[in-house]
Amino acid sequence: MTSSQPLFSDISQHWARPFIQRLQAQGLISGFKDNTFRPDQNLTRAEFATILQAAFPTSVKREYVQFSDVSKDFWAAKAIETAYKSGFISGFPDGRFLPQIPVTRLQVLLALVSGLNLPKGDSLNLKDIYDDEDKIPDYGTQAIITATRSQLVINYPYPQSLNPNLTATRGEVAAIIYQALVLLKKANSIICQYTVSLAKPGIIKTGTHLSVNGRKWKLPWSQWSSGIATNTGISDKGIIQVLGINLLNTTEFNLQPVSWFSTNSTSGTFFDAEYRYLKIDQLGELSAWDLEIQDHTLNITSKIGTVQTLNFEERANISQMIVTLNQPTPWELYQQNTQWEVIVDAIANPTIAKPFQEQSQPTPIPGNSEQQNEGETAVTTRRPSRPLVKIVNNQTVIQGTLPDGYGVKVSTLNNPNRIVVELRQDALIERDITWTKGLRWRQQYMTLNNSRFPVVWLIVNPTSGLNLKPIWANQLAMKGIDNLAKTVDNSQCVGGINAGYFNRNNLLPLGAIRRDNQWFSGPILNRGAIAWNDSGQVKIARLSLKETLIPSSGQPLDCELLNTGYVKAGIARYTPEWGESYTPLTANEIVIIVENNLVKQQLELTNNTTAIPIPKTGYLLILRSFRSALNSFSVGTSIQIESKTTPSDFNLFPHILGGGPLLLQNGQVVVDAIAEGFSPAFADQSAIRSSVGITAKGEWLIATAHNRVGGVGAKLTEMALLMQQLGATDALNLDGGSSTNLVLGGQLLNRIPDTAAPVHNGLGVFRR
Repeated sequence: MTSSQPLFSDISQHWARPFIQRLQAQGLISGFKDNTFRPDQNLTRAEFATILQAAFPTSVKREYVQFSDVSKDFWAAKAIETAYKSGFISGFPDGRFLPQIPVTRLQVLLALVSGLNLPKGDSLNLKDIYDDEDKIPDYGTQAIITATRSQLVINYPYPQSLNPNLTATRGEVAAIIYQALVLLKKANSIICQYTVSLAKPGIIKTGTHLSVNGRKWKLPWSQWSSGIATNTGISDKGIIQVLGINLLNTTEFNLQPVSWFSTNSTSGTFFDAEYRYLKIDQLGELSAWDLEIQDHTLNITSKIGTVQTLNFEERANISQMIVTLNQPTPWELYQQNTQWEVIVDAIANPTIAKPFQEQSQPTPIPGNSEQQNEGETAVTTRRPSRPLVKIVNNQTVIQGTLPDGYGVKVSTLNNPNRIVVELRQDALIERDITWTKGLRWRQQYMTLNNSRFPVVWLIVNPTSGLNLKPIWANQLAMKGIDNLAKTVDNSQCVGGINAGYFNRNNLLPLGAIRRDNQWFSGPILNRGAIAWNDSGQVKIARLSLKETLIPSSGQPLDCELLNTGYVKAGIARYTPEWGESYTPLTANEIVIIVENNLVKQQLELTNNTTAIPIPKTGYLLILRSFRSALNSFSVGTSIQIESKTTPSDFNLFPHILGGGPLLLQNGQVVVDAIAEGFSPAFADQSAIRSSVGITAKGEWLIATAHNRVGGVGAKLTEMALLMQQLGATDALNLDGGSSTNLVLGGQLLNRIPDTAAPVHNGLGVFRR
């Protein structure tokens, strides 16, 4: 049975709204002639009987005894008789039913446990659950235990307060009745933070997808239990990207202020592995959202709004579209390279949208996206085009094209409710958020001379429960690249930044990667590197590694290349950390196979496509244009290795990552790209940049800088000065351009995903 009655007019902001709406849709409850439900009004015993009669099947358990105060022509007489026969409710010892007095919360729960014949189940210590357990009469204890285990109990506003002897409101009874239907599998579960749900404190459920009014994204969500009640949370990315909620500044990691139209509230946070989840229960209640779980998807449904006006305005360097709405509504910003669209869960009248439909979109300038992603393009004289508006199903879609140097900034306002879409050169939303203990997320425009650079960075205190370690794309070998967000996720980091250089053709590293005292890739060309331990000690300097091979016959030989994609004449060594095998990088290489410090075999290769297995208890020596060394490695020769880093104390650190060039040492700018083997073109390049630095307090600065407003990216010296402004005393440049990626909580912070190139390795931030 489905009700065609209009939705009640007084429940839109009420905590019990979703329960009331579902029961109304099924024809199980009714309201008043003025189309109100009056959810906070007490429910009488007679009204309760009528709801029981409508909601549940009846079976006669006992004969009806006529109550002295319920005449046969009383409006609820039949419902009272049915509820009595079914065992749901009883009268009082004096033979009265008292139909007009309010029903208590205890009586509601007793009625459902009795009428539905719910099994007792295991015992509970109600003192551990309810702070007013002493108010439960002895005759009701077992029924409350049963109701609690069956998740019938809903306590607003505090789940731990049962208030058994208070009169029940119409909203409370609707919610409890609905929970009983869920128990009988006659209704789908509704997520409600006031439902008493017993579970071990902590994460109790996680999911992979978020759906908002049918818009579905692969985004993590989670449910967390306090032991008594359940909260539902969505990752930062989902909150911002799919719902259109803005995160405000905060110094408290367990509380995240948010802004959404007129609603400013504070959301609690909780963590699971690498993700931070923001509790959405309160905002969902205030915004009249329905939350449901279907398999691994969290479904959020809101009332579809109405677009009242659309206005496009052009000012100096800023073009903006103002969308006026009848109510707050979810929206999302989607960007792909120069194309953008804002999807609003509201319907626009075709006459409003028509002025934005009869036009042709300018074609984006071809062949510029790669330069743009690297940070080498200058500002354009083009202005953003007038947006197009499409009405698709229950959505209004606003689309446009961005000239070089422009971005999209979306904000919401109230009185009236508006979405403001700004197309501007300074589109960065500035933030200062304490994201977790020991980690701050900053976004800000930094001024350098006459330029303003959008800088996004993390401030990490490694002594506050966080660790930093190198990470890379392929967990099984050193060959491979991937999106940094995926690498961070696979490594179970909370965040990370791209790090060292690599060859995009053969996907091999070109710089130092050392983790837990094992060299996965050796340094090259005396380039800058950062070394650290888990106690907070850090060193940034130019680094070289020389291994001396001492064969049992012959003279010692230098080996300057270890597990690297960089090639030059001489000897290179490849260990099991490189992977299961080594594929030659140049023609005519000679391979010396060493196991347990003894030469086992010599191979002279005629092609560079044959993969050579690396012994698990040994290594390979590769001779490139160095045949004269072959006699020193005859089969059976034993080899000892002496290893030395310069500076020597680098070898004391378990973790090392290479980059280059150095930017700062002891507070001074020390950029010398040529000395670190970079080309003059690289040394003079303007680019989007990544960097890592250390403050005088020992905090890590993990930073990215994009194109200056109205211009190109930063020079190396400019990046050094920016890091200095951030507070770094020592800093290292990392791979940049399209490789520049900064990830936190599964979210790419510094750019839109399709402009970010896959990378080989990075610096990961872990929660201990």
